[in-house]
Amino acid sequence: MSDENIKVNENKETNNQEVVEPKSYDQVIEDARLDFHKAYKSSRTISNIIMFAMVALIVGVMFLVLSNNQALQITGYALAGAMVVGMIVYYIFNRNRLPNKTKVYISTLIDAVNKEMFKNQDFAEIKTDADERLKMDDLAGDGIYSGANEVRSRNVVRGTFNEHHFLYAEAALVRPSTRKQQVPPLFVGRYISVPNNMNFEGRFVLVYKNPKDPLDLPNSVSDLVVLEEKEDFVVYGQEGANYHNVINNKTISQLNKFEIADHLLNVNVVFWGGHTAAYLSYDDTIMSVPVEKAFDKAAFDKSFEDLLNCLRAITVE
Repeated sequence: MSDENIKVNENKETNNQEVVEPKSYDQVIEDARLDFHKAYKSSRTISNIIMFAMVALIVGVMFLVLSNNQALQITGYALAGAMVVGMIVYYIFNRNRLPNKTKVYISTLIDAVNKEMFKNQDFAEIKTDADERLKMDDLAGDGIYSGANEVRSRNVVRGTFNEHHFLYAEAALVRPSTRKQQVPPLFVGRYISVPNNMNFEGRFVLVYKNPKDPLDLPNSVSDLVVLEEKEDFVVYGQEGANYHNVINNKTISQLNKFEIADHLLNVNVVFWGGHTAAYLSYDDTIMSVPVEKAFDKAAFDKSFEDLLNCLRAITVE
């Protein structure tokens, strides 16, 4: 066969090959969710079957052991021993199966979300650390919330936005609870922190809220006064201070684009000299790992826009 014929055949094979389009981020997550949900349902089904079988065996063993027949008693003790051994074997071989699948699913979810969330060209040097957690001191020092005894966080990301360094994380500020009284968290949502070049005393806290159902409002502003208040917007600061003289008007204009509706429940932004932090509160659609319900792409796409809006606002110089 000549070289020309070989090239023609190679071109035909290339043309016949189907071009596989990469999956969209939401399809990656939904496929992972369906796979995990199948394993989750299977695990629950097996657990229920084993539970009913164990109850039946226990009843049977008790009947045999309590009988007056020695042979039946021996059989009962033998069944009890076999049951214990079976439980141990099942526990050893299955104790990590679902937890491992859970870790893989959550990792897939976070990786896919981050890839989409930080794809904008203004992001750079994005670094994630699956083991890093926020510290209580980091958030307590912002002067937004007080009374929390624990901060739970995941997906801690560091990078730059328009050459400004930022810290991002999904977080919850938890208050002490008891079995009789479950106290809701002070905050559940996305946390963003950036350094700034401001130089002033005290702090300003800007609150964007839903007037009909205000949630996650700041509770650590008793040392401040209300400088401005509207139905859906409040500014706290030191008495006599003028936040317009400190915070860039472009920053205020950009922050005013927040629409507190649907899954975005509240936004708190605090400005210190040298440090700005934003708390974006979201409902379970954004903050919980989807298992039973399908992944909500529209809700997450909107939350990505919220993040861009926030960073564009608080990185204005």
